[in-house]
Amino acid sequence: MPLKLRVTWRNAGSPLLPDALSEVQATADGAPLPLARAGPGLREFDVPAGAARVALTARFSAAFGAFEDVPALQEEVLSVEQAFDVAGGGTALGPAPDPALGQAHPLVDVTSTPGLTLAQIRTDFVDITPFWMAYAQYSDEYRREHRPGTELVALGATAGEPKIWFASIPEACKAPPDAGVSALVFYRPEGYAYTRVDQRHEMFGLNRYLLNPDPDPGASYWARDVFERDPRDQSRWVYLRCGFEEALAASGRAVVLLHPWPSGTSFGAATTAGLPGLVEAALRFLGGARRIGLGPGGARLGKLGLAGFSAGGLPLWQALAANLGRVSEVFAFDARGIAKSEATILRWYSGDASRRLRMTGGHQLDANAAIQRRLAGNADGARVSCLPPDKRGYLPGVNPRWDHVCSSLDDGEKDAYLNADWVWHQFAMFGGVPEAGGTSAVTFLQRFLEASGL
Repeated sequence: MPLKLRVTWRNAGSPLLPDALSEVQATADGAPLPLARAGPGLREFDVPAGAARVALTARFSAAFGAFEDVPALQEEVLSVEQAFDVAGGGTALGPAPDPALGQAHPLVDVTSTPGLTLAQIRTDFVDITPFWMAYAQYSDEYRREHRPGTELVALGATAGEPKIWFASIPEACKAPPDAGVSALVFYRPEGYAYTRVDQRHEMFGLNRYLLNPDPDPGASYWARDVFERDPRDQSRWVYLRCGFEEALAASGRAVVLLHPWPSGTSFGAATTAGLPGLVEAALRFLGGARRIGLGPGGARLGKLGLAGFSAGGLPLWQALAANLGRVSEVFAFDARGIAKSEATILRWYSGDASRRLRMTGGHQLDANAAIQRRLAGNADGARVSCLPPDKRGYLPGVNPRWDHVCSSLDDGEKDAYLNADWVWHQFAMFGGVPEAGGTSAVTFLQRFLEASGL
């Protein structure tokens, strides 16, 4: 019986997967196999009788023309290698484990019927990091000030919205302790509108969350962690870098932090019941690209956490409502909509005794406290916590980090800013409160990660 290897891949019509730049090749016992059939998202090969070993190599690239000051670019976005042993008396192919991965490639799904082996390559996400760094303003700032301990990968979704995601990967994910890899999905407030990968992007809003503040008074405006005038509108604005990367690395948790990048206020499918599938697809891509380690079950999703700041609370609560049975933890950083979502939060929280809710407050101090009161019996903070618990957390002398943020204000400004919840709102994303009896203060995110079950 003749044996065929049919290779397919998803979303072949995406500009990130142009057919002309899709190089899919197969060999039998080291000899190249000619194409028997080809088309968008399809390559088929005839395997000769008597072959013992078949190898598949697939490399996908994307290319974009010159844009403004960015020259034309072509970059590889995904590559796969998978070997097969001929089985079933020469009627089927069985995937062989990759020595480097210890298992078959996580991006190749294989099914066989007599005479036909179908290898479907998962191309839901691809690596667009070189494109992002070329098109995004402030990418040079990130490259300059990023510190070791984490890796940032820009992911392009080949179908659906949002088109761009980011994965922040700490070193601990190189060898995850469990079969599944945990993920924390972070929802930022609304951003700029975009429709393509190959357009002008802004990395300023991403740097704000990922990078550490620079305590040097001579640092650039955007890097400072104290009050400075915004030259764009001359208003007072608290611009606090949040130190997400350092929090991930210092926590020691094997957690991938995913940032679905909104177009305006739209997070697309990232707030729907499809979120866990999208997260698992992203993790499988990262495992296949060897950016994260593979557990015994492959690069599958373990525990799922959700986080959101400010107006990012609105998609956060929408995503929670759509995935009540799948979400293990919620980190609400002064998250809008928390009061209106109280019933959803209580239903989710009471559904499993291992679930954990962490809240910080500026605008939402009272709403957070009300939810904590409803969750009676958890006063030890093992499952639910509020930081700070009330307005007294913003009094001078209570929190060294808050005092530092306010240190550049003159006497005429201090009363107005120390008591303004819109200023507290910014601090609630960065935060940091000393442990009881201690003087050092880690950020809120690091503390939540260290106390998490993710």
